Amino acid sequence: MAIPEEEVHMIIKQVLDEVVGPNAAYSHKDSVQWNQKAVEQITKKLVGAGKPYKYVVTSSFLQISSGSGLNVSTISYWNKITDSSYMYRWEAKAMLAIVYVFAIAI
Repeated sequence: MAIPEEEVHMIIKQVLDEVVGPNAAYSHKDSVQWNQKAVEQITKKLVGAGKPYKYVVTSSFLQISSGSGLNVSTISYWNKITDSSYMYRWEAKAMLAIVYVFAIAI
């Protein structure tokens, strides 16, 4: 069985709060490093849960400003009984992160 959704969301929130911080201002230069570090740490924590899954973690950072918008969609073709996907929206003072986690049974 895959990791419960609440646990995956908690891992993502904890990592983004630690790596970026809820009061961080958007910076393109910093966002590249934050993004890399966040997906690495999220993946490490998911693997550390010891479930028999392969994980794919993606994230997108967006600067929030007047008139900005974002529309994200995904679809997967897999075994609906054993595989799972999770989406988490995280917001800071001036930015937004969308994180997808795909858990594929081994």
